Amino acid sequence: MAAHKKLTPAVKAGLTAPYNSWPNRIATLKFVQDIPLAPQDPSFDRVKHLDDNLDKFADLPMLICWGKRDFVFDTDYLAEWQRRFPKATVHAWDDAGHYVLEDQPERVCGLVKDFLEKNLV
Repeated sequence: MAAHKKLTPAVKAGLTAPYNSWPNRIATLKFVQDIPLAPQDPSFDRVKHLDDNLDKFADLPMLICWGKRDFVFDTDYLAEWQRRFPKATVHAWDDAGHYVLEDQPERVCGLVKDFLEKNLV
């Protein structure tokens, strides 16, 4: 297995720049607080509706690029996407994480380009 790539200081700075103060970080806190876990949560019905209708996309061409070292969306999430979308083309890398586009830019960009060339109507 290849070594996990570290984000460069410039990339880290670019990812964190929008969140340089408490007022600029409040939206991130509110996003996490709004993750619906129970029916009484404000966005539960909307997310439930989306979840109940994801199957409508099952026959569409789909490319999934996944970092197996993702600290948020682990391989259990990938397995669920594969269960829901068995026709999807899946690429998962042992040496990529949450920022799969930073960890595998050439591979992901090449796969996206090929996917779009094959599937654009």
